[in-house]
Amino acid sequence: MSTSTETQTDKLSRFMARQEILEVLARYARGVDRADGELLLSCYHEGAIEEHGSTYCGPAREYVEGAVERLKLMGPLAHYLCSTHVEFDGDVAWAETYVLTFARVGEGEASTDTFTGGRLHDKFECRGGEWKIAHRRMAFDWNRDMDTREDWCAGLFDPAHPKFHLGVKGFADLSYQRD
Repeated sequence: MSTSTETQTDKLSRFMARQEILEVLARYARGVDRADGELLLSCYHEGAIEEHGSTYCGPAREYVEGAVERLKLMGPLAHYLCSTHVEFDGDVAWAETYVLTFARVGEGEASTDTFTGGRLHDKFECRGGEWKIAHRRMAFDWNRDMDTREDWCAGLFDPAHPKFHLGVKGFADLSYQRD
């Protein structure tokens, strides 16, 4: 919140800090969807804590190392970041980010598409001039599971066409290409 005694320099510093926090959040979403462990780890400070619902609570490094192998085996994933509210207290920031996730679980006709809405509650700290996550908790707001049915917009798109880029895990994904 801006006060009348806040200087332009203070406002600019807070704006830049908020932008860095948003970039960390975007890196996290990309890292999880591409199963990129190095990118995921770049979002956390050493010693950070991850609380991911009922599935994990502990050191973020161990969470990432365990999750990446599972993510590589999963079908498509997509994490969509929505609005983010950030409150600053010196070199600590509290960020609440609304997130929508899609995940395909299982294979073939036995697969399920799951949609989840929730909020990331992150404690960010600025250490050595870098804003990163120090503690993450997840609030789950809703979920919808359904059988997988993929016909690419009633046939509008042709997945067999050479110019159709299907997202994949790892560095073969279009997001890593620079040509």
